[in-house]
Amino acid sequence: MILIFVQTLQAQILRKPIPDRLVVLTFDDASVTHATYVAPLLRKYGFGATFFVCEFPPDFADTTKYMTWPQINQLQSMGFEIGNHTGSHTHLNTIDSGQIVRELEVIEDRCAEYGIPRPSSFAYPAYDTDPLALPILSRKGYYFARVGAGRPYDPQTDHPYLIPSYSTSGADTTQVMEALRLAKDGKIVVLTVHGVPDYAHDWVTTPPSVFEQYLRFLADHHYRVIPLQSLNEYIDPQAAREQITPRWTVGSQGNPILKTKAIVDINIDFSTKIGPMKPIYAWFGHDEPNYTYMKDGRKLLSELAAASPVPVYIRTHNLLTSGDGLPALKWGSTNAYTEDSRGNPVYDWQLIDSIFDAYISRGLKPLVEIGFMPEALSSHPLPYRHEWKPGNQYANIFTGWAYPPKDYGKWAELVHQWVIHCVDKYGQTEVETWLWELWNEPNIGYWQGTAEEYQKLYDYTADAVKRALPAARIGGPHSTGPGWDKAAAFLDDFLNHVESGTNYVTGQIGSPLDFIAFHAKGAPEFINGHVRMNMGAQLRDIARGFEVVAAHPNLKQLPIILGESDPEGCAACSMDIYPHNGYRNGTMYSSYTAASFPRKLELADHYGVNLYGAVTWAFEFEDQPWFHGYRDLATNGIDKPVLNVFRMMGQLAGNRVEVTGDLAYDALRIRDSSVRGPVPDVSALATIDEHQAAVLLWNYHDEDLPAPEAPIRLTLTGLPNGRLLLEHFRIDRNHSNAYTDWQDLGSPQHPTGKQIAELEKAGQLELLESPKWINTPNGQTVIEVHLPGQGVSLLKFTWD
Repeated sequence: MILIFVQTLQAQILRKPIPDRLVVLTFDDASVTHATYVAPLLRKYGFGATFFVCEFPPDFADTTKYMTWPQINQLQSMGFEIGNHTGSHTHLNTIDSGQIVRELEVIEDRCAEYGIPRPSSFAYPAYDTDPLALPILSRKGYYFARVGAGRPYDPQTDHPYLIPSYSTSGADTTQVMEALRLAKDGKIVVLTVHGVPDYAHDWVTTPPSVFEQYLRFLADHHYRVIPLQSLNEYIDPQAAREQITPRWTVGSQGNPILKTKAIVDINIDFSTKIGPMKPIYAWFGHDEPNYTYMKDGRKLLSELAAASPVPVYIRTHNLLTSGDGLPALKWGSTNAYTEDSRGNPVYDWQLIDSIFDAYISRGLKPLVEIGFMPEALSSHPLPYRHEWKPGNQYANIFTGWAYPPKDYGKWAELVHQWVIHCVDKYGQTEVETWLWELWNEPNIGYWQGTAEEYQKLYDYTADAVKRALPAARIGGPHSTGPGWDKAAAFLDDFLNHVESGTNYVTGQIGSPLDFIAFHAKGAPEFINGHVRMNMGAQLRDIARGFEVVAAHPNLKQLPIILGESDPEGCAACSMDIYPHNGYRNGTMYSSYTAASFPRKLELADHYGVNLYGAVTWAFEFEDQPWFHGYRDLATNGIDKPVLNVFRMMGQLAGNRVEVTGDLAYDALRIRDSSVRGPVPDVSALATIDEHQAAVLLWNYHDEDLPAPEAPIRLTLTGLPNGRLLLEHFRIDRNHSNAYTDWQDLGSPQHPTGKQIAELEKAGQLELLESPKWINTPNGQTVIEVHLPGQGVSLLKFTWD
């Protein structure tokens, strides 16, 4: 019964059997060579084809690159099909239904204007599909729509609005020749060609000699070559639409099925520099200062120092909090300030010195967070010590340490004496390299005073720091993500105060400000049994903060520090209580980190601001369960995969260079809609220095779901001409990943010494293969990389 049903269903979809050696030839983007070179050659061979046209911005009017509409009309007169590629080559998964309709109508109206039949075939720009498009295409009478995917078209299983194709871009003929041999057994091979050559986008060009080789092969082996609309001869598109479920729309739990393109072409020109590679990654922070000098804390500090070519800055809360110095989640203390029975200050720098000693001895630098309020100075001291643990209300942590001082003069003197002590102990030259800032997130519960009281405290603090060390650098306000309008207003008000407000100490206009700091956080969710990240939320915080700063011309070029910049907000919130934090142990965290840091630099370039550092709020939690899902870099002394991303970024040096190609996402698109399309974010950050070049590659998507590997073709130019040593480092399930090794060991909470040694080794950055020498004639080379979902690669090239 089942077999009979399937045969009947196939008969309804197919009007007649699919012959072997059936090929559909399609051309994208209205390249001028389609009219001047391709069409006459196709006529010579008697081949049909579909030309998918758009008015590619910004220079569609450039007739040296693109066809004119009279030329497009001439193609139609020659018997070729004109298909729709949207008005402006817009990725459909970035726009809404109304915009999709308008994009289609641009080409439909143009065709009507020039007497070209209304298009019945569609091609998705950049192969980016969206469920919104399918009913629109059906309603507007389109028969077929083409995507990428790099496999043959099976009319009995592939939806007619998601017809897969192979790209012919590049000089390597292997993939296309192998694909053509698959046009048999009821399957059709569809080819996507761009310009021959492509004068507008050279990364998708097909060389004329290669194109002619394909045509000769098709003719010599008696292939039938047709346009997409001619599939109507074999296929009933309405029956196919009704009976075939689009395979990319849902998975077993209603989740999207992630796909990647057949080949992702990435082009890197090392001769085109776009800006310095600022080490914005070399910044870390955490809530619990007392972990700093404990066993695993000291070990991690040493690893951070070794991973970076520049001094790493560390920021921590609770440096002035009163207490016994014992750590707990979201708590720490140094007892630096108490008072005697007569109310006189008593300073004790012992525990703070232990923290700073751990930094300085390893070449690290403190980003000194001046806070929180000592119990003896708090205007509302009790209750003071909180007892928060995961699952409790977060607001329970805001106790007596969060209040303004009862005496601003005593507070200022505490800060003044602290800076003097640091200069005496570590030397003026050293302390002048540090950074100082006041408090944490004073626009929410961390500060129980008003915005004006925070500005007053800032003035007293900045004055005290500068009196002790005039060259000291101080900034703020370390407010929460400006994507929230109230946080943006707090940041703007603070900048207005330091720029033009009356100083609470001097009575003069303005306050010292050497850098600007605010925070940025993503917003993961737990949906349908998996974590869905939201990088867009984090980038919106960053973008809005940059906008606020850029609106102050006198402050625009000050260094900006993202004082906490993370996938979400609470490092101590473990995944057993907060399942949306289940991404933290494995490759989701590492791939997110690799994909997000370059976008921070992109946004800084876009807004014209001076991004100086981005603090990853992750350290370690001493003596906690193994891989418990805290946002940390290591667990019980074992490095997590995310730490290896920082080891990779530490090898990026010199200048950033131009990266172009088949890139589905950029910073602005992620800012606006995160990474939610049907294809992952496969992209690169590349740098070059005097004797080395490096390429950081990632394969990332917001959905923490199984995903295919991405075949990447790296075309590199602008390298030295000669012989280079290539080292390929990798983070994925099987490389640089102690978490999967720990799982393979049975997830032990009390591993043996031998197991710990194995995990320590697995936690280090690992080569994918042995280093090898490559030749770069004319400074060029092509490298193929197969990058798994959530994988990160670093390709490092060195020369004498």
